[in-house]
Amino acid sequence: MLSNSCFPLPDPMMDQIEEIVTSQTFPWYLLKETTFADEQATPYAGVYDNNSFSHVLVMNYEVVSHQYDLFESALRLIAHRAKQPFTDIYRVRLGCLLPDNLPHHCPHVDFEEPHTTALYYVNKSDGDTFFFPDEDKYVNKVNIHIPPERGKMIVFDGLRRHASSSPSKGYRIALNINFKPRVS
Repeated sequence: MLSNSCFPLPDPMMDQIEEIVTSQTFPWYLLKETTFADEQATPYAGVYDNNSFSHVLVMNYEVVSHQYDLFESALRLIAHRAKQPFTDIYRVRLGCLLPDNLPHHCPHVDFEEPHTTALYYVNKSDGDTFFFPDEDKYVNKVNIHIPPERGKMIVFDGLRRHASSSPSKGYRIALNINFKPRVS
């Protein structure tokens, strides 16, 4: 299920990333629904509704954030440790979750096409990542859950249904990297 779990970044780089994303000058953007873009229809409407903050660094293989340069070295190390080509980074999204009293957020896949997902946990917090069976009827049946650890990265098949969960206190920040092979 998990193809890799490791600590890909050296301590000084871990510290730097956490300092950057928790500074008062780092831009975070409100998501009205944590899992889906504001214009998308949400499955299980009303059941997993929550909001959070995000910052997208890369979308559709293109850099979309002025903050990207601060993360490029870390992304190169993450791609290497995830055994994925750096040039296949399709999307990079930081997510900041606050307590919400839900057991977990909406089960989903990030994209419908084959891809690999790497989740890097930026800070020390609780708020597990949950994995579910493929069938929609098992939305409340969890196969496995992974607790976050500061500096840990998990890598998995992006077509595997998963969901984040919020911390019981404080905040949980994760860096979500989606790798999709480029088609010529």
